[in-house]
Amino acid sequence: MATIILFDGVCNLCNGFVQFVIKRDKRNVFQFASLQSNFGQKILAEQKLDLTSLIVLKDGTVLTQSSAALAIFKE
Repeated sequence: MATIILFDGVCNLCNGFVQFVIKRDKRNVFQFASLQSNFGQKILAEQKLDLTSLIVLKDGTVLTQSSAALAIFKE
Protein backbone atom coordinates (compact mmCIF):
# COMPACT_ATOMS: atom_id res chain seq x y z
CA MET A 1 0.00 0.00 0.00
CA ALA A 2 1.35 3.41 -0.94
CA THR A 3 2.04 6.11 1.59
CA ILE A 4 0.05 9.24 0.77
CA ILE A 5 1.51 12.68 1.40
CA LEU A 6 -1.04 15.47 1.72
CA PHE A 7 0.50 18.91 1.39
CA ASP A 8 -0.53 22.56 1.16
CA GLY A 9 -0.80 23.09 -2.58
CA VAL A 10 -0.44 26.88 -2.35
CA CYS A 11 2.70 26.80 -0.20
CA ASN A 12 5.89 27.20 -2.24
CA LEU A 13 7.97 25.53 0.48
CA CYS A 14 5.59 22.56 0.55
CA ASN A 15 5.67 22.25 -3.25
CA GLY A 16 9.47 22.36 -3.15
CA PHE A 17 9.47 19.64 -0.49
CA VAL A 18 7.21 17.46 -2.65
CA GLN A 19 9.58 17.89 -5.62
CA PHE A 20 12.49 16.95 -3.32
CA VAL A 21 10.70 13.74 -2.27
CA ILE A 22 9.65 12.83 -5.82
CA LYS A 23 13.25 13.03 -7.06
CA ARG A 24 14.40 10.66 -4.33
CA ASP A 25 11.46 8.21 -4.28
CA LYS A 26 13.16 5.51 -6.37
CA ARG A 27 10.82 2.76 -5.10
CA ASN A 28 7.63 4.76 -5.80
CA VAL A 29 6.57 4.53 -2.17
CA PHE A 30 4.67 7.83 -2.14
CA GLN A 31 1.54 9.23 -3.72
CA PHE A 32 0.66 12.92 -3.40
CA ALA A 33 -2.47 15.05 -3.03
CA SER A 34 -2.93 18.66 -2.08
CA LEU A 35 -4.95 19.49 1.02
CA GLN A 36 -7.11 21.70 -1.20
CA SER A 37 -8.13 18.76 -3.44
CA ASN A 38 -11.41 16.88 -2.94
CA PHE A 39 -9.46 13.94 -1.52
CA GLY A 40 -7.50 16.20 0.84
CA GLN A 41 -10.66 17.93 2.06
CA LYS A 42 -12.30 14.54 2.65
CA ILE A 43 -9.38 13.36 4.80
CA LEU A 44 -9.34 16.62 6.78
CA ALA A 45 -13.07 16.26 7.50
CA GLU A 46 -12.88 12.55 8.35
CA GLN A 47 -9.92 13.00 10.70
CA LYS A 48 -11.23 16.32 12.12
CA LEU A 49 -7.95 18.04 11.26
CA ASP A 50 -7.30 21.69 10.58
CA LEU A 51 -5.44 22.70 7.45
CA THR A 52 -1.85 21.84 8.23
CA SER A 53 1.13 21.94 5.94
CA LEU A 54 1.91 18.20 5.90
CA ILE A 55 -0.09 15.05 6.57
CA VAL A 56 0.98 11.46 5.87
CA LEU A 57 -1.43 8.53 5.58
CA LYS A 58 0.44 5.30 6.14
CA ASP A 59 -1.09 1.90 6.84
CA GLY A 60 -4.30 3.48 8.15
CA THR A 61 -2.44 5.86 10.44
CA VAL A 62 -2.57 9.64 10.12
CA LEU A 63 0.68 11.45 10.90
CA THR A 64 1.05 15.24 11.05
CA GLN A 65 3.80 17.81 11.38
CA SER A 66 7.17 16.44 12.52
CA SER A 67 5.87 12.87 12.79
CA ALA A 68 4.83 13.08 9.14
CA ALA A 69 8.21 14.46 8.07
CA LEU A 70 10.08 11.78 10.00
CA ALA A 71 7.96 9.02 8.39
CA ILE A 72 8.81 10.40 4.94
CA PHE A 73 12.53 10.59 5.63
CA LYS A 74 12.50 7.08 7.11
CA GLU A 75 11.32 5.73 3.74
